[in-house]
Amino acid sequence: MSENLSGIKRRLLLLLMVLTIWQTAGRIAGWAQVEAEKRPLTLEDCWSRARDNHPLLGAARKRFEGAEQIRQFAGVRPNPTLTYQSENWRAWGRPSFNFMNEIDLFVFATQRIETAGKAGYRRELASREAASAEIEIDVVRKQLWQEITAKYWRALQLQSDLQIAVENRQDIDQLVTYTTTRFREGFAAEWEVIRVKLEQQTLLNQQLLLEQDLLRAKLQLLQAMGETSFETGFRLLEPALLDAPILRQPIADLLTEATGKRVELGLLRSRVDSERANLRLQQANARPDVDVSAGFKRTVGFNTFIAYMTIQLPFFDRNRGEIGQAAAAISSAEQELMARTNYIRAEVEAGYRVVQQLRSRLTEMRQDFLTQADGSRDIALAAYREGAADLYKVLEAQRARNEARRLYYRTQLDLQMALAELALAVGRSELR
Repeated sequence: MSENLSGIKRRLLLLLMVLTIWQTAGRIAGWAQVEAEKRPLTLEDCWSRARDNHPLLGAARKRFEGAEQIRQFAGVRPNPTLTYQSENWRAWGRPSFNFMNEIDLFVFATQRIETAGKAGYRRELASREAASAEIEIDVVRKQLWQEITAKYWRALQLQSDLQIAVENRQDIDQLVTYTTTRFREGFAAEWEVIRVKLEQQTLLNQQLLLEQDLLRAKLQLLQAMGETSFETGFRLLEPALLDAPILRQPIADLLTEATGKRVELGLLRSRVDSERANLRLQQANARPDVDVSAGFKRTVGFNTFIAYMTIQLPFFDRNRGEIGQAAAAISSAEQELMARTNYIRAEVEAGYRVVQQLRSRLTEMRQDFLTQADGSRDIALAAYREGAADLYKVLEAQRARNEARRLYYRTQLDLQMALAELALAVGRSELR
C-alpha cells in the first residue's frame, strides 16, 4: 500500500513539474512577446537620426557656410578713399576774407594698388580654410558615430544581460515551485525551500538593477543622438557583423586604407596646406603697396588738378614676425600629422588583434563551453529530482550555467563591438 502511495506521489510530482515547466515557458514567451512588440531600433537608425538632427553637425555646417562667405569675397580689392580738404580759413584781419580768392580746396580720391599678388594669396588661403571647415563636418560626424556606437553597444549588452537574467530567474522560479512541492510532500527540508527562494530573490534584484542600468543606457544613447524626446520604449537590434568582410582582409590593406580614409588625417593635411598658403600670403604682405591719388585743387582762384603716389618704405617692419609664425605653424601641423598617422596605425593594429583574439575565443567557447555548462546543470537537476544530490549542487550548477551563458553572449557582443570599432578606425562609414 505504501509503495502505491509513493508511486502516486511520484506521478503527481512529475505532473506538477510538467505544469510548472509549461507555465514557465508561457511566462518566457509572454516576456519575449512584450519585447518583440517594442519599436525596433538599429544602429543604422541611430546614425541616420543623428545625421539629420544633431545640433553639433548643424553647428559645423554653419561654420562651413561662414568660411564659404569669406572665400567668396577674399579677393576683392581695397576700397578707395575720398578726401576733401580746405585751407586758409580766417575770421579776422584786413582786407576782409574773400572765400573764392583766398581759400584753398583739395578734393581727391585715393586707390590702393596691391602688389605681389596679395589678392590671389588671400583667395587661396580662404579656399584652404573653407576646405578645412568642410572636412570638419566629417570629423564631427565621425566623432558622433563613435560615441553613438559605444552607447549603442553598451545598451545592447545590458539588454542581452537582462534577457539572460529574465530566463535565469524563470528557471529558478521553476525550481522554487518544484522544491516547495517536494517540501509539502515530505521529500525536502524547509531549509531547502528557504535557500532556493533566497536565490530567487537574488536573481530578482539582479534583474531590477539591469533594468535600471538599461534605462540609463538608453537615455545616454538618445542624448548622444541629439534627440529632444527621451522615449525609451524601443528594442535594440543586434547588427550581423560576425561574417563582416573586414575579418578576411589582411592588416596591411587595412593600414593603407586607414591612412587614406581617416577624416582626421584629411583635416590635418588641409591644415598643412592652409598654413603654407598663409606663409605665402605673409611673404607677399612684406612687400609694400602703392597708393595712387588724383583729384581737384583750387588755390588763390585758380583751378588745377592734383596727382601723387604714396609708397611705404620697408626700412623697419618687413612682416618678419608673421612670416616666422607662419613657418612655425607649418612645421607644427606637419608634426601633428605625423603623430596622428602613427596613432591611427597603432589604433588599427590594436583593433585588428583584439578582433582576432575575440574571434578565436568565441570559437573555443562555442565548441564545448556552453554544452558542458548545460550538461552539468541538467545532470545535477536530474540527480536532485531522484534524491541523489542536494540542493547546493543544483544551485551551483545553475549559477555556473548562468555565468557561462552570460559570458558567451558578452564575448559575442564584444567581438561585434570590436569589429565596429575596427571599421571606424579604418575610416569606413559602414561597419563592414
